[in-house]
Amino acid sequence: MNAKLSKFAMALAILATLSACQTTKQEGEKVDKLTVGVVQKEIKKGMPSTDVVVALGSPNIVKTAPNGNEVWVYDKFSKEQVYQTAGGALGYFSGNGGGVISSEYGSSQVSSSTLTVIIKFDVASNVESIAYHRSKF
Repeated sequence: MNAKLSKFAMALAILATLSACQTTKQEGEKVDKLTVGVVQKEIKKGMPSTDVVVALGSPNIVKTAPNGNEVWVYDKFSKEQVYQTAGGALGYFSGNGGGVISSEYGSSQVSSSTLTVIIKFDVASNVESIAYHRSKF
């Protein structure tokens, strides 16, 4: 019986030694229609402004160009914070007792990104040109 208990304790100690976990949690991720991929896929020259609204939503800024045509500006700012933790445990058992030693450490990283999309329309309110700029810092 004592041998079975000793083998069980040894197996438990090995499992505890080998166990370590790592988790990653991302906050600030917002599901949004405005991405470079969506702009490239959905917005085409000659497309009516009503279809642009369906694809991207309402613009942040509407301006009038010097030639009198509308210019729509979409701005997206996003912030992402990633938390990462890791830890482990070491267990030992003997005939006189035993114990568990554990530790955990973590880190955090923050990044921000911007996407600006500028869509110029012609006299008939159809897309004339598309430009975008993205940055990550």
